Amino acid sequence: MKNILLFLLISTSIFAQKIDTLTIFSNSMQKNIKNVVIIPDAYHESKEFPVLYLLHGAYGDYSNWITKVPQLKEYANQYNMIIVCPDGNPFSWYFDSPIDKKFRYETYISKELITVIDEKYTTIKSKKGRGITGLSMGGHGAFYLAF
Repeated sequence: MKNILLFLLISTSIFAQKIDTLTIFSNSMQKNIKNVVIIPDAYHESKEFPVLYLLHGAYGDYSNWITKVPQLKEYANQYNMIIVCPDGNPFSWYFDSPIDKKFRYETYISKELITVIDEKYTTIKSKKGRGITGLSMGGHGAFYLAF
């Protein structure tokens, strides 16, 4: 029984290291924003990895992709890429609002988030190494940002 418990604790710890919730302070919006970051098992600092940004839809948040598509971890491993699921507010449409300074999600996703991900992880630090897609409002944001 002790061996089973030890195995479960070790397995959970290893798995937890591969899916992070990363909180990033947005200078443009003056607030903390949560992001899920999924790291492939083959991740090593000596190799640069591509990054896929997944944007959630309206009424969603940063955790939607990982809860609704639990296979994302397998996809990160299969395609050897880092997957980032940022919070885009339930109704931001991933624009910078000209009226409300609390809605600068275009700046956050395309500048602040990318900068932090590229600094924290070993990524391909160019457009060539990045992809973006999304669901519904997130699809709109992906087409709009298309970095």
